[in-house]
Amino acid sequence: MIYWLANNLFIERLRPVVDKVSLDYLLYNKFMKLMTYNILDGAEATLPTVIEVINKEQPDYLTINEANTFAKNNNSILNEIGEKTNLPYVHVALSGEYDYHVAVLSKYPFKELREIKPLMRACIVAVVDTELGPISIASIHLTPYSEDLRLPEINLIINSQKDYENRILIGDMNSLSKNDGYDEDMISHFNETQINKFTTDNHLRFDVIDTILSSKYLDTALLFGKANEYTVPTPANKDKSHANMRLDYIFVSDSLRNNVKDYSVVKNDLTDRASDHYPVIVKLE
Repeated sequence: MIYWLANNLFIERLRPVVDKVSLDYLLYNKFMKLMTYNILDGAEATLPTVIEVINKEQPDYLTINEANTFAKNNNSILNEIGEKTNLPYVHVALSGEYDYHVAVLSKYPFKELREIKPLMRACIVAVVDTELGPISIASIHLTPYSEDLRLPEINLIINSQKDYENRILIGDMNSLSKNDGYDEDMISHFNETQINKFTTDNHLRFDVIDTILSSKYLDTALLFGKANEYTVPTPANKDKSHANMRLDYIFVSDSLRNNVKDYSVVKNDLTDRASDHYPVIVKLE
């Protein structure tokens, strides 16, 4: 009760600023642009560049992974980004360990909002009313340690959306897809971190993504033949577990299949510098 009361008060405080923005947006926009972005340790050194990336792409619903500093000082950084990017509905979920929080920023009011626990990182499940009807959007950062640890996390998240027809999973899954053409010879070049994260008994693991696909979600990259477009690393990479891999995904329920109009991994001078992950964007119509 305290959580929902606090959240409702938070939305109420924003209401005078956002009502006209949201109403105009719902009336005149026929698209919904989703974006997921892991910004590397809260983008403490690159936040202005991250904001520039967001404003250039102009998403309608943004998931941020590694929102490390966003909860400090009464969410001051999160609120600042929301104001500077015209994404006035915001929320941050604290990481289960360390400070790898998950944040969402939206042009759409949150009809429902909850955090999925327990997770080693975090997940926010929001329901928003859109031109396509209500959509449940799970903004996710799965644990980086092993596929065995990620499996119960993704099952918990999938189960949280079972009552909704229109569903989206978006974020850093820290998992590989068998559809991306990985050769197991790559394991011989893995360091210990990568071996623990992506393999068991000298074989690549694909269980998490297989579980998502078997739960009637569609991989939007596959719909456009772009599964081989890696999302890590960038030239700014510092993560020793990264190689040319797709770790950031946007999945949609089959009910939204015909609404998916575009998929892209944003690679340019800004995104080369802003983080060790590239942002991923999907457009629904």
